[in-house]
Amino acid sequence: MKSLLIYNASWHTFGGGEKYICSLADVLSTIERYDVTLLVDNSSITKEALGRYFNLPLERVQVQTTSPSQVTGFLSAADVGVVVSNFRPMGCHARKNVYVLQIPYGEITPTGVLTKIVKGTPKEAIKDVYRRSLLHDARNADLTLVYSDFVREVLRRNHRIDARVLHPAIDDFARDIRKENIILSVGRFFRGLYNDKRYDFMVEAFKQLRERLPNTSWTYHLVGSCGSDLASQKYLEELRAAATGHPIYFHVNATYHDLQRYYNQAELFWHAAGYGVDEERFPERTEHFGMSTVEAMSAGCVPIVANRGGQKEIVSHGKSGYLWNTLDELLDHTMSLVNNPAGRNIMRKHARDRFHDFDREHFSNNLISLFNKLEEH
Repeated sequence: MKSLLIYNASWHTFGGGEKYICSLADVLSTIERYDVTLLVDNSSITKEALGRYFNLPLERVQVQTTSPSQVTGFLSAADVGVVVSNFRPMGCHARKNVYVLQIPYGEITPTGVLTKIVKGTPKEAIKDVYRRSLLHDARNADLTLVYSDFVREVLRRNHRIDARVLHPAIDDFARDIRKENIILSVGRFFRGLYNDKRYDFMVEAFKQLRERLPNTSWTYHLVGSCGSDLASQKYLEELRAAATGHPIYFHVNATYHDLQRYYNQAELFWHAAGYGVDEERFPERTEHFGMSTVEAMSAGCVPIVANRGGQKEIVSHGKSGYLWNTLDELLDHTMSLVNNPAGRNIMRKHARDRFHDFDREHFSNNLISLFNKLEEH
């Protein structure tokens, strides 16, 4: 059998990226020629913990704890090395090398690096220097994977990377659970330069929405993981403080089954990543795909999402949901659905139909096809 190693440079939280990685491992392990191992940087991250959190069997996947200094050695001995990194360059040491790039990086120039130093973000400036090497590695890899056409086009335009799109595998969350007057948002609680979910904006938006609602039965629920670092915890406390006195509820580090229940109970889904961002200048600050949006659609939860990044590939405006550019548009689209239950039901069916284009079967077939072609060259 051929050894296939998957290395992810960061496991500090369990989000969409980590689910994508585990889905890769799970599907690739079903190919008889591969012996699949996930390399992790924390001994508390076990196969059982990953399988439970992401609802994946991972039966034929091995999990190996390692440190960054040991990774090159592991990859050098592998037949196929899959690297997932947002700034650390790992080289191309395996016999076949695959890179997964999650972020649609804009141009990285010396002037841009210097600007970040001057503006007080030297760590990001240093990361950009490393990213130039990472992107060089991806250009020279045998296969580079991205989440969406949006990411592929940004990397092609700015970094001459010829990537292949492998949309994430989206679970079918639909269950026979009664809908309630709930607006839902799902995503990690953090504040950063890349893919900030903009919960701060949505909390304020819901407070304004309440002034326009025909009744007070609507509630807003926010679900997501939160790291133990001080910055993330501080941000979460700020959000809770801003929500005080309003029917806004936080579900932090909820289980998979709890998340499933929330998706099915909710009527509407809000997503604001990329709001206020100049997509041409800062593509990395938008939603790279929108896994939680498609998860919500699978459960008949109608999406009302920012018209940025990968979301535009998912939602057909006015058919399977709404895309918005301003606060007023977000509130107007929400009110139109609140006041029209029949129209909401029609849109719910279209959202559910659209989900099937991103289900696990599509992901598995596409991934296996890509790796079969990889072995042919």
